[in-house]
Amino acid sequence: MEKPAVSIYLAKLPFVFFHWWFLEAPLTLLKILRFIFAAFAHLFSFKELFTTFFQPWKNEYREGLVRTAIVVGVVFKTILIFFDLFLFGVLLALELVIFFGWFALPAIVLISLYGAIFA
Repeated sequence: MEKPAVSIYLAKLPFVFFHWWFLEAPLTLLKILRFIFAAFAHLFSFKELFTTFFQPWKNEYREGLVRTAIVVGVVFKTILIFFDLFLFGVLLALELVIFFGWFALPAIVLISLYGAIFA
């Protein structure tokens, strides 16, 4: 009595797997990668660099040093913004490789098996 149920389950198993692999898991992977990107933006305080761009560096308001502190602040914040943009680009490229590598992984496995069997 259990054999038909097992055979039906085994017949449906590849379809269930491909449904999970190509529909459900990529959505979860996108959520995870989006969270990593947002955490990275928060960690490097990207928003705060823009909102305090023209404020003096280290809030230096002593007379005669305000302009110098503002110039130093603009220079350092500009360097930090370019460095953050570079790191954001690297992170985005890495996330794209991971996301598209997820879809390529079944093909890589099948090609590897074909090469192992017929080589």
